[in-house]
Amino acid sequence: MPDTIDLVIPNIVEFNLKRELLDFDPGVEQDLVEHGTGFTDQCVFWSAAPRVLVLPAGYSQEWLAHVHAGLGGPVPPVVSPVPRTGRLVHDLLNDDRALAALSAATSGAREVRFLSFGASPDLYSLAAVLRSQGRDVRLDVAEPEHYWSCEYLESKLSCVDLASHIPGFRVPRGISVTSWEQLKGAVTAIVGNGGRAVVKSMYGVGGYGSAVAQSEADGTVRRFWQTLRREPFFGTFPLTVQDYIEHGTDCPAVDVLVDDGAEPRMEHSMLGVDGLRYRSLALGPGVLDADLEGRLSALGRAVHTFAQSLGYRGWMTIDCLRALDGELYVTEINARRSGAMHAVALAERWADELPIAYTHDALPLRLSGKASYTAHIRPVFDELWARGVHAYPSTVRALTGHRPSLGIVVCAKSAEDGERIAEEAHRAVIAAVAGTDAAVPKAAVAG
Repeated sequence: MPDTIDLVIPNIVEFNLKRELLDFDPGVEQDLVEHGTGFTDQCVFWSAAPRVLVLPAGYSQEWLAHVHAGLGGPVPPVVSPVPRTGRLVHDLLNDDRALAALSAATSGAREVRFLSFGASPDLYSLAAVLRSQGRDVRLDVAEPEHYWSCEYLESKLSCVDLASHIPGFRVPRGISVTSWEQLKGAVTAIVGNGGRAVVKSMYGVGGYGSAVAQSEADGTVRRFWQTLRREPFFGTFPLTVQDYIEHGTDCPAVDVLVDDGAEPRMEHSMLGVDGLRYRSLALGPGVLDADLEGRLSALGRAVHTFAQSLGYRGWMTIDCLRALDGELYVTEINARRSGAMHAVALAERWADELPIAYTHDALPLRLSGKASYTAHIRPVFDELWARGVHAYPSTVRALTGHRPSLGIVVCAKSAEDGERIAEEAHRAVIAAVAGTDAAVPKAAVAG
């Protein structure tokens, strides 16, 4: 056992559910549990160091072994608690057998380094348990006394404040409201002259928690109000109503590691979005033009300094949009690891040869039959690996969901190559399930 070991904890579900002001009904809560659990397996790519994975029950052992074979490394120990609530760390703390397995898996290590999705109260409790066993625990989030900063920066309302604290931090013009009457008035004021408004809740997941209203005669405004009633993240005030900024189809972002140093580590990316919903991303040298990357870097350094002053520590993402006139607007801060983290780690692994990473979390598999990992997924990636292509399936739990899909992450020489390889692999999987030729076209791996 090495002296230091990483403990990888994708506590996505409990991070998304820890909203004290939001009262989710059981159906919505179950949807959020299923949604969050579906992305937990991406954490297997976060670290190449000696590590222990804490994964929700139901992960595919075949997939885990297969992916590590493709990475060229051993399968790390896995601890899976009994899924009583779907909140990973909460269930771990209430499962004596899982805690014993975790103790055995980390025995001999003097220091345990947390790699978590984000700060949550149960995460601090788990750290206390390990410390009581004689381990030195290095958190990757703020210390407990600064936990408030994680909650504050995660709220979309914090962006309104930061615009007055940080030079160059620009947000769309908006109005904050605390009642339905105020909300209706603010929306009417913004869209009344033919404009569009974006209404944002304090929190959201994957683009949910934001809705667009515009003044049209085709029922758009009525559908907007129906959306607000349906989506649980709009279940409490305050809300913000902002001008809709016309922008390109993709949105830039920067992931910032806030630590005690003066100069932060930053990872720049371009997000592919469908409306307000995140779809995919590409990151690495040259993905953004030099001017845009420079502006994002300046913004990232300024936010890093401000977050440091609050006691925040760990990864965060600053999501932006570039207006048609070139102006850069901040849309939100995610005070946690983003969906870019597995792509960041893989791009770092293959940086000398293939410095660009492209990832799509949910390529749809709208098929009459169910996709089998053994019969349909594995052969496609075996063929890619045989050709020297670094592409990996990342979210295989979704194969059996009510909307089957497959996540793919690719390291390539360019963002275009990465996207093309992912799309061709996706088509090859569909062809395999349909019973036609499952081979990956050679064009997908050219160059």
